[in-house]
Amino acid sequence: MSTMGAQPYGPQTVAIRGFLVRLAGLGTTDRAAVVARFETIARTRDYEAADARLGDVIKRSGREEARDALSGPLLQLMKRPMPDTSTDAEIELEPIAEPALAALLALMVRDLLDDATVRLLTDAFTDTIPVG
Repeated sequence: MSTMGAQPYGPQTVAIRGFLVRLAGLGTTDRAAVVARFETIARTRDYEAADARLGDVIKRSGREEARDALSGPLLQLMKRPMPDTSTDAEIELEPIAEPALAALLALMVRDLLDDATVRLLTDAFTDTIPVG
């Protein structure tokens, strides 16, 4: 069995799967709180710098395949129900999709990022899904 098959999200696969399970279980109030917190955090220069570091670390570490593997489960969780099942309809994502992606990607390369960067990228979930 390939390493990618056993650990599709890299060495942090167990943590990522746990986060996805807890994310799926968040209620409306918790989701709204995450989005509100993220909107405040994401406007800061510190967050923008952390986001840039994240992208750089993913690229330099060669974990693009693990990053891409996250898209399927995240899309399944974040797609809004669409009344029109036409294949031409655009996919609409839940507002929590962006903070969830940031947190998941930070978890994916947690072993390569400094603690402050991981905290900043996952901070929107502090009260709902503590990353530790």
